Amino acid sequence: MLGKRRRFWFFIGAAILFLYFQITSNPDPNKPISRNRVISTEMSIVVYTRTGDGGAHTSIDNVTLSKEDISRIVGWLNAAPESAKIPVDDVTGSISAGIALKLKHKAEIKIQYNRKQIIVSTKSRFNRSSKYILDQKDLRDFLDQKLEGTYFGEDTVSVE
Repeated sequence: MLGKRRRFWFFIGAAILFLYFQITSNPDPNKPISRNRVISTEMSIVVYTRTGDGGAHTSIDNVTLSKEDISRIVGWLNAAPESAKIPVDDVTGSISAGIALKLKHKAEIKIQYNRKQIIVSTKSRFNRSSKYILDQKDLRDFLDQKLEGTYFGEDTVSVE
């Protein structure tokens, strides 16, 4: 009789822990991100240059983000209303810039920009994920500023 009770309470405890970790893993794109949860960041941009023979060369440059940049990015993501987030499965277009925010507990947020749309992908510690297009002017302006002069020395690209 005593063994059955221990087993019962063990499974109840395990279920409670499982639910706790599910709730606290931050998979919800509506849940605010704490700046303290960001443990590392990476940003890359695509740079197009002309070669001497009239051809083109594409390279990927890493961009260093300051603590202020990271705080502003987290703030923009948190400030975006639900109406500015459009869930998507797929995204078209070439990615010109990308930001990866690695969070505690193996969660991460990826921001991709194709000079037309900002695509945000989130992944929780349990590999639950979401992807949405974000309409956020300040973040778009920030990414455009980082991309200045990267398209054959020009600031803008004709996006169809």
